[in-house]
Amino acid sequence: MNPLLIEPTDVLFFRDAVPMSAGQGKGAGCRLPFPSTLHEAFRGSLLRATGGMVGCKQIEGRPRAANRTGNWHVDGHDGRTFIATKAYRSLRTIGPLPYQNGQLLLPVPNDVVHTPDKQLARLQLWRDAAVELHQQSVPSPVAFRPPCLPVAVTPPDKHGLLSGWWTTAQYRAYLDTARVPGEHKNNPDDFFHPLPTADLWAAEQRVGVQIDPGSFASAEGQLYAGSYLRANKHTRFMAWAEVADPQSARNGEAEARRREREQLARLDWLLLGGEFRLARLWHQTENRQAIPDPLGELRLPPAPPPGDGPYLLKWVLVTPAIFAHGSLPGWCWNATDGRPPGEVRLGASKRKTDHQTLPGRAQLISWCLSKPRTVSGFDVVEGRAKPTLLAVPEGGVYYFLCENRDTATALAKKLHWQPRSDFYGEKGCGYGLVSFAVQMHRTSVDVRQLAQELFTT
Repeated sequence: MNPLLIEPTDVLFFRDAVPMSAGQGKGAGCRLPFPSTLHEAFRGSLLRATGGMVGCKQIEGRPRAANRTGNWHVDGHDGRTFIATKAYRSLRTIGPLPYQNGQLLLPVPNDVVHTPDKQLARLQLWRDAAVELHQQSVPSPVAFRPPCLPVAVTPPDKHGLLSGWWTTAQYRAYLDTARVPGEHKNNPDDFFHPLPTADLWAAEQRVGVQIDPGSFASAEGQLYAGSYLRANKHTRFMAWAEVADPQSARNGEAEARRREREQLARLDWLLLGGEFRLARLWHQTENRQAIPDPLGELRLPPAPPPGDGPYLLKWVLVTPAIFAHGSLPGWCWNATDGRPPGEVRLGASKRKTDHQTLPGRAQLISWCLSKPRTVSGFDVVEGRAKPTLLAVPEGGVYYFLCENRDTATALAKKLHWQPRSDFYGEKGCGYGLVSFAVQMHRTSVDVRQLAQELFTT
């Protein structure tokens, strides 16, 4: 995908399901937009620029219960799913992420703290003896409890809690297994000090009047209070967007995709978020140079440390994800084979990239997550609100135990910078980075004993 820069020219507003009644709440508009919001902004702006806006949903689309790939017409379906247009349906996006002074910023993971001597400490795993490892029958994935807990290696300190944004250099040092963060000779003591969100944007409170969608007039006595995002002077947002390769098109859509690629390359503005606020879209720098991809080496999946295993692996979410079972990913639960929840079953899905199963067993053993994020939206074609969903926020960490080196290598490739959200993966949800910098706490069982307990069936 090609990196793009988004420059806000006005305040931005990204509403979710939080009430906005005057005197009761102000919504949660002052935050990064959800990845699907950016995808819809790109597609809607492209349709407006090319005169392809539609007023109703009349085209039959793929039913929600149908296979995600292949010809769904051969299978039985309800036939009640309709879409507004097929234009730009191959559009894929990632982001947005903050970008300031030529540096991409990534969310600080949930599993790190700053010690009083300004060292970075990663949370370690502790075996929870209260969790039964071999559950023969689990009624639902809601009952799943990870067998390990992330615990701090130092006494809790509220001043040591980290939140904000890291540069790619800080993130690379955090993911590195061979080096211990904070002990780099060329790095200052505050190397891992994050950039606070207040340095990127500020909240601006506004009061408005509700507009009746039928008459486009103000609704009597209906006031709302909103929290708007005002980006700082040097704050931009980076995103990645592309239309699928025309050579992979079917049913005579190659020429249409070629035109869509050209139209995306020419798009230099974006209507972003609620109230259609305007933003500039940059495909090149001010010097007419291609925008460099700041991820660089971070895109390459890491290799496991020397040895035969077992291995501890963690997956850090860079973008939010919506999973089929709340905090539990759908690819960690397969009710048809009788296995307990938590075991990674990536090869069992119907995605094209998942035809090959893992060479060994891998188990979800812990997670370190923050408060769920409410996700909603508004269907402008049908004129109604979209269903409210709960998403795992960015910065969440999932820990896996792999029984051997081949399994750890394969799982790292499947998770590292791949869309692993059960929903909206094509819209940028569920992108994360993999690291093998995980340890068991010294008061807990070691990795080999835990693997023997988990994988002995």
